[in-house]
Amino acid sequence: MKRTLKIIIGIIAVLVGTGFVMPAIAQWRHEGAMTGVSVALLFLGIVLTLGGGGAAIRYVPKRGA
Repeated sequence: MKRTLKIIIGIIAVLVGTGFVMPAIAQWRHEGAMTGVSVALLFLGIVLTLGGGGAAIRYVPKRGA
């Protein structure tokens, strides 16, 4: 149960992180620059995405050889 919960939390963190990254990238592409808040949300999103992905992958069961 704990392992499943950690995987689900990791997946949610990836989705939330992606939700922070995509608007910042869209603003950069559209306007050619980003505000300070957008840069902060971009880095927060990157951290959440990578951390959540790492957490989700870490707890996925490995197959025996």
